[in-house]
Amino acid sequence: RDVARDAIRRAGARDFAADGGGEFLPPLMMMSWAAQATVTTSLTAFLYQGFTYNAVYLARVLPALNLEAQVYPRLIAFNLCWGLALWSYLRTSWADPGAVPEEWHDFARRSGVALRIMPGMKEWQPGMATMCKFCSRPRPERSHHCAICQVCILRLDHHCPWINNCVGFNNHKYFLQTCFYVLLACVVAFLSALPQLAVVTQRWRIILHGDRDYSLGLAPTDEIAFVVSGAISMFIGMFLTPLLAIQVRLAITNKTTIEDNYANMNNPFDQGSAFANLSQLFGSFGVDWFLPIVPWRPLTDGVTFPRRQGMADEYSLMQPLQNSEDSGGGARWQRQLRGEGLWRAHYGVAAYDAEHNAHQPSTLDYMLGCMQMDCEGDALPPRR
Repeated sequence: RDVARDAIRRAGARDFAADGGGEFLPPLMMMSWAAQATVTTSLTAFLYQGFTYNAVYLARVLPALNLEAQVYPRLIAFNLCWGLALWSYLRTSWADPGAVPEEWHDFARRSGVALRIMPGMKEWQPGMATMCKFCSRPRPERSHHCAICQVCILRLDHHCPWINNCVGFNNHKYFLQTCFYVLLACVVAFLSALPQLAVVTQRWRIILHGDRDYSLGLAPTDEIAFVVSGAISMFIGMFLTPLLAIQVRLAITNKTTIEDNYANMNNPFDQGSAFANLSQLFGSFGVDWFLPIVPWRPLTDGVTFPRRQGMADEYSLMQPLQNSEDSGGGARWQRQLRGEGLWRAHYGVAAYDAEHNAHQPSTLDYMLGCMQMDCEGDALPPRR
């Protein structure tokens, strides 16, 4: 994102100079300002809801209605959800979404023409590295280029203006948790305060009908802040419910928003069950599933992804031991097939290297996709 901001700044300077210091703003600069506005709005809503529920509803409304016994249970329930929601939101916004690591680019350079690189298509391309036409660099399967951040992201889902960040392999878990915990906090806040909201709004109706002596012992500002808080909770809940439903549907089928539009084949990364597909994002099941932290036992590395049963993928992190009697050797073999060793096996570099004595590509070869594409972006036929 820093690179993108520098490019925007340079582009803006050129445009302002060309325009004689006029009022023209580059589109990306305007989008950046809009993103900052949406993030500010999100954080303002977070802080307003937290303050109003605790300082107005729990500290003033409930005592005024002689409901002090309900303060502590609701204090714990709301703040637990609200704290997890804010923590998840900040993690989603601040985390690296999964920019393609330099280790991958070094691996691609060392592999040369042994790494088969295909043009990026709007379709499933399992087990294939693709060439980004914007970065002119190869990227792993399921990676895509973000036009706003100006970088390729591992398992990119979308760019979210409400967090001013991409949702990718590294922070997709946090994004799902943000949607869930924010919605849960809104539901807890609205349902717990609903009887008191009804009392306050009923008082307003009575006042509008001429009875100005009816009072709840609350300041008008407290009543207004309380009702506005309830309206915000309802609005956010209505906004997040369909969003969370869509994101959960994609997560339990192991798809991204981009991949949901692919139709050239059945999802090759579907693990066969909702739990197994969620584990691809959350790691092996444990307490860390419920906290916005890095998975303790991840099942993928963002560069390679296990494919569904029936598709050739004998070198995945999910592969069970083939021989239970040799579990020690199998475990050592699995540990060895991580990092570059796993990448070479997954993308067929080792097999290609053994069959063909591949030479080191030139810089031009590398930019053209390690000689797997012509200058028009079409795939060349395989060598014989």
